[in-house]
Amino acid sequence: MVSTELVEKCRLFREFSEEEKELLARHFREVRFKKGELLFDEFEPAKGFFLISKGKVALLRSDNFGRWTKVAAVYGGVPLEECAFFLGTPHSLRAVAEEEVEALYLSREDYEALKAENPKLAVKLLEVVLNFLADRLKSEDRKFAQVCGFFSVSGGNRWRR
Repeated sequence: MVSTELVEKCRLFREFSEEEKELLARHFREVRFKKGELLFDEFEPAKGFFLISKGKVALLRSDNFGRWTKVAAVYGGVPLEECAFFLGTPHSLRAVAEEEVEALYLSREDYEALKAENPKLAVKLLEVVLNFLADRLKSEDRKFAQVCGFFSVSGGNRWRR
């Protein structure tokens, strides 16, 4: 359980009522990681998900030779580990704190308890995370289109080279 103030600071919960934030605070817990500390590793099952409130997390992918490459960084109020958590799949990346990290954490057990206690709030939480993921996917899609040299044709939604 965390204080309601910590939940209120999370930008994902801006549209939540005070009562909803209080209920969420009962299920989340605060976690901290030192620089260089592992949050989760590649191929491990997701046991919960994080909402990063402070600090920066590097996402790394391994190659066939055991080398790690940074593919992204996560910081500032965004979810982390949510894809593997909701899909029920192992992690495809390693997450390491690049600096001191503070986050809210929702374990699978606490998420299941939230669903049993307040299904509407659990759905609202899921929708907020889903909206964030959809925005991230749109942004990456735009980047991909730019890299590939595609552009939108005015007056239509077709892509041309």
